[in-house]
Amino acid sequence: MFPTIELFGRSIPTYWVCALIGFAVCGAVAVFRHRAFGDLAQVDVTNTAALIGIGIVAGGRLLYIVTMLPVIIRNREIFRQDPHLLYELLSNGLVFYGGLFGAILMLYLYSKHYKLDRKAFFDFFIPLFPLFHAFGRIGCFLTGCCHGVVSERFGIAFTRSASAPNGVPFFPIQLVCAVCDLILFAFLLWFEKRRHREGKALPCYLVVYAVGRFMIEFFRGDEIRGFILGLSTSQWISLLVLLVLAVLNLRALTKRRKALS
Repeated sequence: MFPTIELFGRSIPTYWVCALIGFAVCGAVAVFRHRAFGDLAQVDVTNTAALIGIGIVAGGRLLYIVTMLPVIIRNREIFRQDPHLLYELLSNGLVFYGGLFGAILMLYLYSKHYKLDRKAFFDFFIPLFPLFHAFGRIGCFLTGCCHGVVSERFGIAFTRSASAPNGVPFFPIQLVCAVCDLILFAFLLWFEKRRHREGKALPCYLVVYAVGRFMIEFFRGDEIRGFILGLSTSQWISLLVLLVLAVLNLRALTKRRKALS
């Protein structure tokens, strides 16, 4: 694996290189997509893209810290004796759901503050989320984190991973996630073109991703994600997302029926 890349005499984490490449690719796609969303000003798209980046990092890091609290509590004596270990633990991780919610919050706040067409704004940006996520998962694979279960038949052994046992064949779930994200990106573009309903990109994305993430978690092997009643943190978040979407959809249907009656 390649956890770092030597560039100009410095070691740069491969994950962040992949993230920057993903951000650049999403930027290029956004420029192309802007032709179909002429009502959105270029300055608003640029400003929001920067805010989304901040939301991804801040939200992803915050949820990561929350998920690490049990580990910190169990090993508080070790961290008390060596605070640098605590710093290393909290400064080297992101949770995608946290980054996703952070990005959505930034989209909402910006569109609300400047009184923009929120539905069009979300429809424009949401398909780019799985595209960016695909590059992040490739970065995970190259770094050796977020690995899958042990698999002698389909596994790939890491050699320089700092977070997974080296020499053990793990199922490359990161690459499977990357492919699924690219398929989801293509599906959202198809949905937008063929069956577009204004404002439906976000719930469509959340439903598909939550269901997919719940299933994929069964093939993950990094136990640091935490488990409650046999389900990981991301699985519980997926269930919560689906529950909230179901409640919101039910409320919308109830209002519609009352308006027609």
